[in-house]
Amino acid sequence: MDETSRHSLTRFEHFSSALLDEVDARSAEDAVHSALWPTVGAVAGHVTAVYGWVTTILRTGAPADRAESPLDDDTKTTVLRDARDELLAELESDYRECWVIGGGTGTTAFWRRRMVLETLKHLLDVRTPPSSRFAVPTEPDAEPATDGVDELLQVFLARSRTSLDPLPGTVRLAATDVDRTWTLAPDWSLDDDTDVTATIEGSAAVLLLLLWERASAPDEPDRFRITGDAEIVRALESTPIHR
Repeated sequence: MDETSRHSLTRFEHFSSALLDEVDARSAEDAVHSALWPTVGAVAGHVTAVYGWVTTILRTGAPADRAESPLDDDTKTTVLRDARDELLAELESDYRECWVIGGGTGTTAFWRRRMVLETLKHLLDVRTPPSSRFAVPTEPDAEPATDGVDELLQVFLARSRTSLDPLPGTVRLAATDVDRTWTLAPDWSLDDDTDVTATIEGSAAVLLLLLWERASAPDEPDRFRITGDAEIVRALESTPIHR
C-alpha cells in the first residue's frame, strides 16, 4: 500500500472513531445543523447506509443499491460501529478495480479518499447545533481540505455540470494556507487560464465548507475575502453542484 493510501486509512480511522464518539455521547433525537439529516440518529443512519453501500461495491466491484433509515438510541452506536469495521476491513485490502461515482471504473483508492471526506462532513454535522455555524475543521495540514475541494470539483461537479445553469462570470477559489487555486468558468469547467470576474479567498478548510454548503462567503467576512462581483459568488453558493 502506498503512502497516500496509508494516510487515507489513518484519517478514516480517526474521523470515524470521532464520529462514533460524538454519536454515542448524544441522544438520537438531538437536532443537528442539517436539512437532509436533522438529528443525530438520522446522520448515523445515513452514514451507516453509505458505509454498507461502499462495502458492497468494494466486495463485488459493481454498483449497489442503498437504503437508509434513522437509528435510535439502542442501535445508533453499535450498528454504525459494525458498518465502520466492515468497511475498514475492505479499505485495508489490496488494490482492486471497482465501480466509482460517475459510472466509471476506478480503484479502492477512490473510496479511501471518498470515505475520509464523507465521514468528516457528517462528523461536522453531528457536532453543529442548528443555530450554530460550522466550525472550521482542524487538521495538522491542509491536505484533507484540498482533497475535498478537488473531489467536489472533479467528481461531483463533473457529474452534474451539464444540468446546471451557467455562472454569470468566472470565479476563482484561492486557498490562503496552501498554494492552490481552482477557477470555474461560466460553463462550470475548470479553467485556470480564463479571466477572473470574482475571487473567493479563505483557508482550504473554509473553502471546502463553502462547497459543502456549510458556509457562506458573503455572510462570513471573518473567514472569507471576496473581490470582484459578489453576485457570481451568490450564484456559486446557490447552485446544487454537490449532487
